[in-house]
Amino acid sequence: MTIMKAEWRLAIRNKRLLFFNILVPIVFIAPLILSGAPGVHVTVILVVLFALFSTFGSSIPLIRDKESGLLQRYVMTGVNPGFLLLQRTLAFALIDFLQLVPAQALIIIVTGSNFGEMSLFMTMVFLALIAGNLFGVLAASASRSIAEGALFSSLLALYMIHLAGVFRVAVPGSLVSIVEPWIPFRPLYLSVRTIVLGAEPVMSSDLAPPLFFILVLIMGTYFRGKSFLGVAIR
Repeated sequence: MTIMKAEWRLAIRNKRLLFFNILVPIVFIAPLILSGAPGVHVTVILVVLFALFSTFGSSIPLIRDKESGLLQRYVMTGVNPGFLLLQRTLAFALIDFLQLVPAQALIIIVTGSNFGEMSLFMTMVFLALIAGNLFGVLAASASRSIAEGALFSSLLALYMIHLAGVFRVAVPGSLVSIVEPWIPFRPLYLSVRTIVLGAEPVMSSDLAPPLFFILVLIMGTYFRGKSFLGVAIR
């Protein structure tokens, strides 16, 4: 838990970055949610915002800290590289969630969501942030520079959003329709549709496949940590 505490303290002490990470989503969302734009468009934009916020938020700092040698120094002290990445991922997901609370509150107030819809929406946001941070870590581990990390993480996030059915309706019986329920961004999309469009809420059966996918991502991140940071223990 030392890694998580360190990330929390760094996030709190960097007040300027913390301020902008809270302000920018509000500034971005407020005109959209208050404009009376079609609910379908609002839904898509909100899902994209939350997904990119998490993937960028984990990939860029990870590449930066690896280039600086900070992560390797952690590993040289005996920290398991897989657990190091997972602790950072959880810490970043929690930080992202708290930074997005004001933006989430704005969405909930404007849409007039009830307590059940609000609770479900915020839970699905957190689930998507965990998935997005895991995607960001995997994208960063395949990158050799911050520019590559930004490119890979954005492409991966957008592709996963597409597979989640955010941009189109899958043809019944197609391969895409089979993959769609497993994508971790799918529950977020369904919950945003509920509060923005009044669609049916997320059911418990909708959560099992994405949760399994996230478990696979967690395992992949753990094992990827050994090859990504293994140079420090050779």
